Amino acid sequence: MTKKSLIEQTLKEPEEKYRKLFQQYKMLVDSTTDSVYVLNRDWNYILVNEAAAKLLKLTVDEILNKNLIDLLPGIEETPFFKVYDSVMETKKMDRIFNEFTFPDGRYGVYEVSVYPITEGILCIARDITEEKEIEGKLKKSEEKYRNLSNQYEMLLESITDSVFALNSDWEYILVNKSAENINNLSRDKIIGNKMQDLFPGIEDTPFFKIYESVMNNRNEERIIESFTHPDGKTRFYDLSVYPIHQGILCISKDVTEEREIQQELEESEEKYRKSFYRANLYKNIFAHDINNILQNIYSSVELSSLYINNPEKLHTIKELYDIINEQVNRGKKLINNVSKITEIDETETILEKTEVHLILNRAVEYLKNSFQTRNIEVQITSSTKKIYVMVNKLLLDVFENILINAVRHNNNTNINIIITISRIDIDSKNSVQIEFKDNGIGISAFRKKGIFQKGTRKNQKSKGMGLGLSLVKKIIDSYHGEIRVEDRIKGDYKQGSNFILLIPEAL
Repeated sequence: MTKKSLIEQTLKEPEEKYRKLFQQYKMLVDSTTDSVYVLNRDWNYILVNEAAAKLLKLTVDEILNKNLIDLLPGIEETPFFKVYDSVMETKKMDRIFNEFTFPDGRYGVYEVSVYPITEGILCIARDITEEKEIEGKLKKSEEKYRNLSNQYEMLLESITDSVFALNSDWEYILVNKSAENINNLSRDKIIGNKMQDLFPGIEDTPFFKIYESVMNNRNEERIIESFTHPDGKTRFYDLSVYPIHQGILCISKDVTEEREIQQELEESEEKYRKSFYRANLYKNIFAHDINNILQNIYSSVELSSLYINNPEKLHTIKELYDIINEQVNRGKKLINNVSKITEIDETETILEKTEVHLILNRAVEYLKNSFQTRNIEVQITSSTKKIYVMVNKLLLDVFENILINAVRHNNNTNINIIITISRIDIDSKNSVQIEFKDNGIGISAFRKKGIFQKGTRKNQKSKGMGLGLSLVKKIIDSYHGEIRVEDRIKGDYKQGSNFILLIPEAL
């Protein structure tokens, strides 16, 4: 082999290796999705891959050997060109992230890595527009979440209602300031602790049943109930419980004052409603009875004026005078009864230990003085000489009313009244039973039904008992006692009545 041939062969071997290496390099460059291009010192493209051509919306041939500034007018004013120029001069690698707008108006964000090479610079550009958009959205979302979180926290702390959340293990995971105050515990002593540990026995309350129900069934529930705190204070709460991912969210409002005001208002409304009803009822009864009394007085006066000059009618005038006197007493008694019923309705009843026989004897004496022209026999039978009940001074009115009715509604010449006093046990409580049996006209079954109902009469023209028995019933009720009326002879009401009183015994 000649020396020339040896030199030629020696030159061919590295050219072949270089050609293969270049082909491999080109295959690698063309296969990447990043834009790869090389610029020489005159800013001409000397290498461009398909991705770079696609980015410029040109073919590779249309780009090669073309000047950067010609293809992208104005690029020399951009941050990208400053980096290109810097790497070209300093021979030091650099990287830039920035926005770029193409001549056709397309906009994008690109990451460009620039490397110094012998010919000039090698640039690898990656379109990160979508990533930046996602990153921007993420930042906005994070900022929005942060703002919402701050607003939520501010709202939570500004709410006057108690707000707290429990996880499925009954541990507190959220507590606002109001919840701290209402439980008299700081947040760090509540968060992470179990409800049952902080409030022993709460699992036996209606509130815990609601907590459990919402925790298990995942349905919103509400309850208004009282709760006694560990310090002994009892308050009423309006509690709403909501299911959340971690467990339950609870919003509790202290409604103790509202409940007390509502209760007072309801009691006041009921009180005045009853007062209005009673006032109208008493007015009607009073008007009816006083009209009867005045009518009787007027009739007696009219008859007296006819007989006053007739000596033979003097005895009749005396009888008429007695009628007038009786009617005046009836009017006084009626007014007194209205006054006493009103007093019972509007004042608290104070009871004291009182001996029954003493009051009963006074009532019998009053009866006989009131009806001196009638033949009245009163017989008292008692199981003991002295027996005490818890009453007040109005017991005398009870006895007088029953006794007067026994005389007034009696057409017999001889009026017999039998009073029986005995002890009786009712529901393991000692009571005193007092029976008043008379031989009067009696009370029909129909009239018995409403006889104690505030003097109400089905027939307003009939002779009634006015407010008397209404007063008796109200007084006995104030003693926590009972009153009822039966026939003296069972099955025959016309044989007289038996009024039965039951009053708690004073031991």
